Amino acid sequence: MASKPERPPVVGTLAEYTEAPFDRRTEWAQQGDLVRITGQDVDHHMAVHPDHVEEIMFDQDRFDKFEGYESVFGQGIVAEYGDQWRAQRGAMQPAFVPQKVREYVTQMRGIVDTAADGLEDGSRFDARTVFSDLTMEVMLRTLFGGVKGKNTISSAAEQITEWFLETATAGDVPPEVQEGFETGLSELTGLINEMIAERDGSEDSDLLSMLIALGAESEANYTEDRIRDEMINMLFAAHETTALTLTYTFYLLADNPQAEQRLHTELDEVLDGDTPTSEDLSELTYTEQVVNEALRLYCPAHALFREATEDVIVDGYTVPEGDIVQLPQWVIHRDERWWDDPSEFRPERFADSDYNPYAFFPFGVGPRRCIGEDFGRAEAKLVVATLCDRFTFDRATEEFDMYASLAAVPDRPIELIPHKR
Repeated sequence: MASKPERPPVVGTLAEYTEAPFDRRTEWAQQGDLVRITGQDVDHHMAVHPDHVEEIMFDQDRFDKFEGYESVFGQGIVAEYGDQWRAQRGAMQPAFVPQKVREYVTQMRGIVDTAADGLEDGSRFDARTVFSDLTMEVMLRTLFGGVKGKNTISSAAEQITEWFLETATAGDVPPEVQEGFETGLSELTGLINEMIAERDGSEDSDLLSMLIALGAESEANYTEDRIRDEMINMLFAAHETTALTLTYTFYLLADNPQAEQRLHTELDEVLDGDTPTSEDLSELTYTEQVVNEALRLYCPAHALFREATEDVIVDGYTVPEGDIVQLPQWVIHRDERWWDDPSEFRPERFADSDYNPYAFFPFGVGPRRCIGEDFGRAEAKLVVATLCDRFTFDRATEEFDMYASLAAVPDRPIELIPHKR
């Protein structure tokens, strides 16, 4: 009987990895397309070839969702798998069809206008804070059907993000961080339970009302607990990641005057001083390229994780059942094999589709590609177009490091200075 192929080469330990995830990933990727990171209970395998992305993300039988998501996302679409996930995906899909996204854009326009009005010429601002507030209000109005509990949700999101950041390190979670996580999650749960109670029987068309109307008798089994978990999923998917995308987009534009000028030229031609409509967004092709390039360089979803459900042969090596596979956007999006001058901010590289589709996957890929991708893209384009139509931007923060929490977050405020055009 032939022996099984050997396991991938070891490049380091999880303890070393968690000290500096982005640096270690970049360093270890130089040693092979599939490498092993040893841990106490299970090993992690880092796969950095687009072929691996395609193979693993489309093979839902042998690669399951990583269980670590369940501590926050519970029974939501992010954490579920198999038939239950398919039922929830199908139930939620009507909330994200093109017609609904166009309706959301109409709701977003006033919110984005207000945010633009709040920027003062020559006065620096914390980009992540401003964009977090903006995307929070967009999410609450469009998906939750109102703006109740904005401060509670913001505080809980911050505490949960801090907890995920601590759990990604090799040490124990500090008691105060654990307590903050439990308090934040409890307050968030209570708030969403109140929303569910208030909206029960509503004929509104937002996502929360839609899930309530489906209820526990639906194929997706939308009990109150599952609805609550689903809305927590949306909190992070529709709020935190978009806020970070905008933060990094404006940071990059502020140091690239040629790209900024080309963007202004497109905005002047298409908008003529007006706030973009959903029809305008389809014409803003360079604006979309700018957002794509920011997502390539600073993808909030810095890595995808899957767990092997059986021994699997990948790239000629054995990945044992129970081990974790990482697919790091941070590495693949910056690999010179797939991208010319990968460290350069060059939005025009997305002017056509002449790139490997599995070398750029900011919203995931395969059957579990993010359900809210069109929503997030429309929101990001709307904000970039509206603000850049009115302002140019300078950097007040030149450099920062990255933390690997639920998303790739900066280690300090990224401050920008707007100047009226």
